[in-house]
Amino acid sequence: MKEKNRFSVLLEHLTSMANLKNYTIAKAGQYDESYISKWISGKLLPAKKNHEIIFQNISECIVNSLNPDTISMFLQEYQVRNLQDLKIAIYDNLEAEYSYVKELRSSTGSEVASKISYYPELTLDQFIFKMKHPSLRKVQALNIYAMVDILNVDLNYQMMITELNGLHNDRGLVLPGVHFSLMIDLDTQNLSSTYIASFLTNVLSNLSNIDFDLYCGSQAQKKMVFAIKDIYSVSGMLVDQSHCLSVTTIEDSSLSTELYHKIRLLCSKEALLIRKTTIENMIRNYEYEHSLFAQNLSSILGHFTEHFLPDELYEKLFNKYCSVFTSLKPETLRRLHSITAQLLRCAHIKVMIYTSAFNDFAVTGELDFYGFRIQLTPEQRLHYIKHIDELRKNNAGLELKILPNGVLSDYQHIPRPTLFLSEDFTYLRFEKNTPEYNVCIPNKIVLNKIFKEFFTELWDYDTCVSPDSLITHSILSMEILQSETSNI
Repeated sequence: MKEKNRFSVLLEHLTSMANLKNYTIAKAGQYDESYISKWISGKLLPAKKNHEIIFQNISECIVNSLNPDTISMFLQEYQVRNLQDLKIAIYDNLEAEYSYVKELRSSTGSEVASKISYYPELTLDQFIFKMKHPSLRKVQALNIYAMVDILNVDLNYQMMITELNGLHNDRGLVLPGVHFSLMIDLDTQNLSSTYIASFLTNVLSNLSNIDFDLYCGSQAQKKMVFAIKDIYSVSGMLVDQSHCLSVTTIEDSSLSTELYHKIRLLCSKEALLIRKTTIENMIRNYEYEHSLFAQNLSSILGHFTEHFLPDELYEKLFNKYCSVFTSLKPETLRRLHSITAQLLRCAHIKVMIYTSAFNDFAVTGELDFYGFRIQLTPEQRLHYIKHIDELRKNNAGLELKILPNGVLSDYQHIPRPTLFLSEDFTYLRFEKNTPEYNVCIPNKIVLNKIFKEFFTELWDYDTCVSPDSLITHSILSMEILQSETSNI
């Protein structure tokens, strides 16, 4: 008997979970029941010309048939919060498996053994399509190791490779059960520090909602190897920015897992490029304090943080939110604030702030308070921005520049980096739904150097603008917002 394809397996799984009979789906979509049976058995695939409407009808029929018990099962499996999102998720799942099966049937490669296929040459478009296996839509448990010479591929392909979980990002989910470890090669002579730093920020931002680790090693040179434990692997040799030779795909779970473990051995602690932590951990380990007292302080702010809070507002927010810091003493946090406030009043510090940080703050009021996202009232937002204005006017050593949003033209769609630098310590902070591991610390001297050069290049950009007009505009906007709020 011919083995069932992935689409038919999924359709059978969904109908079984929903306790749904074939005739019910057939009636809902006005199909012949024999078609449903053939789709589930794997004897037939839906016609390409109307597959979208078919999947819409199936996903709607499944959702409409659910009872309280099966609703809970489906919401858990797809990690969504409501039935509308569930309908979309089921449709996406059907579409992914269908496209995967159709592509396999149209590929020009050859089967060299059961569940193993070989392709003499693939474009990177084709390779990435095979890399983005439908199993990546699993969100509860997924283990991936990869070696990809990503800095030597075309920018568009870099984006495609690092958007593995893009299907889940729009749901705002944090997925601790999805583990992805990627080894890259940093030894490239053709790329500027700005490019590499922007790329790394892109990767870390894009994958910040999963358990992601980044490694570096020469083993990744000219390699495109991607292995999902117990499920699938694809490997090939990169010959230029857009082509791979000698590509092998493996659906056999044991062989894929063996390759997974081989790559895992190469991703040693010594090869770890970025160390993930939290602000709480940084404070406990005195790294936060070290970052304040180090020489040559500078920062790039893609979002606002606790550093620029005036004393009275800090105390008010601290009293309100101090309970979230379960492992820190109140006096520790107050002391850190006092140190920060004194430094901002008298130390020489270079600060670049993205225009978008002001705009976002005015509208949302969101502040990164030691890694926790809190919301300020319009009055508090105004107080915060006025304090920044006061600091820069009273401390000649506080140099402030505004970065237009279009400076990093190749990375317009990603969150602006928030980066703190000093002579010997650098860390990035990301906006996440939870404070868990929202801080990344470079684990290699070479990476500290790259981020420093990145900052210097940005600082010297002619497109940087004076803060006067933007701060004045922000203050005016927040005064209007405060006034309107008080009238409600």
